[in-house]
Order: sequence, then C-alpha cells, then structure tokens
Amino acid sequence: MKKTDQNTRNARTGKMKINKMVIMLLFFSAAFTACKKDDKPEISAPVINALEIGYDNNKIAYPGTDIHIEAELLAAGKLAGVKVEISPKSGTGWKFSQEYTEGFSGLNNATFHKHIDVPADATTGQYLVVFAVTDQQGSVTKVENILEVKFDPSLPAATGFEVGINTAGNDLHMEATLTAVNKIAKVVAEVHGAGWEKEFEFTDAAMVGQTTYKLHKHLDVTAAPKGHYHVHLKVIDQAGKENEFEQHFDKP
Repeated sequence: MKKTDQNTRNARTGKMKINKMVIMLLFFSAAFTACKKDDKPEISAPVINALEIGYDNNKIAYPGTDIHIEAELLAAGKLAGVKVEISPKSGTGWKFSQEYTEGFSGLNNATFHKHIDVPADATTGQYLVVFAVTDQQGSVTKVENILEVKFDPSLPAATGFEVGINTAGNDLHMEATLTAVNKIAKVVAEVHGAGWEKEFEFTDAAMVGQTTYKLHKHLDVTAAPKGHYHVHLKVIDQAGKENEFEQHFDKP
C-alpha cells in the first residue's frame, strides 16, 4: 500500500471522528437547552372569578340605561389589560368593544367594575358578551355570556342627573328628576374611586310613594382622598324594579 493512500485514509478517519464529536456536542447542547427550558416554571393563565353581568347577574340590559359588569381578577403573570366586547348573537344591532388597562396593568389581582352605556336605540334581542383578561406573559382567559337587551317602559328613571364637588372638596352636590310608574321605594347613591367607597341610602317621606320627584342631595365626601370618582344613582320602585345611572367627578 502506498504511503499517500494511507495518509488519505487517516485524514478521512480523523474528519469522521471530528464530525461525530461535533454532532454529539450539538446533541448534548440541545438537550441541555431543552432541560433548561423545561425547568422554567410555567405561569398559569389569568383567573376570572365572580363575574357579574347586569344587576344581581341577571344578564339583562335596557336601552337608554347602562349595563353593570363586575369581576375579581387574578394573574400570577401580572395583568396587562381587560377587554369587553358586546355584539348581536345574530343579525345586526348594538356593538361595543373597549380595552381597559388603567388600574389593571402590572397588578396581580384587581376588581373590575364598570358601567357600560346601552344606546337608547339599541336593538332588542340577545347579545354575546366576551370578557377577556390578558396577562403580561401573553396568556388570555375568556368568558362568554349571553346578554338580553329588552324594553321595559315601567322601569324607574332619572333624567337630568348631575353631580358637582365644592371647592373645599368635602360636599358633593347631586340632583336628578326621578320618575317611577310603580312609585319610588328608595334611592341609593354609591360613590367609589381612588381606593375609597361609600354608599348613601335615601327613603325621604316626601319621596317614597311618589311617581315623580325632584331629588336634591349633598353627600359628605370629606374622607375621600383626591382623585377621580364614579357616582352611581340607583332608583328602586315599589315593585322591586331598579335602574342605575352614572356620573363622574374629580376631587381636588
């Protein structure tokens, strides 16, 4: 055998050994990387608890009023935002879509409490409500419900509802004209925001039993810290029907 041929074979054998070593190194590197990925703990998707759509979770809304939506949110991966979508279950009708990040982004848990206006000309019928929570890892949890929009002319109402805070920031003026076919039973005002909440209930003798009444109240909000607030005015009639209306104010 020629020496040149032997050298060629040795070179080929050496290259094969090197190639095998490279392949084995790549294999172990990939396996190690996979193990590292597997060792990384998985973060569970966001959790939606106690979801309420409508008063007492009745899943009913009325044109010209608002729909109450509330839920308790938990996210190990920290919240990114909440999205609410409302659309007709079939055919055409009212559509709503909004994403909420303020007051939620970066938190591990939060209470979602919003009132969404239902247009006065909203088509009655069944609607699909999609409530979606996204965390900062990109995980999404969705819950779907059916909402019924229907017309009820006997619901109590409040027109001309307005609120205003005095310069001292301790007195909240509130007024509205109330109407109730089934006669007024009571009025409840809830003020919440900036980590503070208080409920005021009114059963004035001059108001209870009336079908119309000019409401004019001053609420003590001295204890409320500075910030943005929501005021929910709930009118309840003697048939047990109720309707809720919303306004906002900023405490200096």
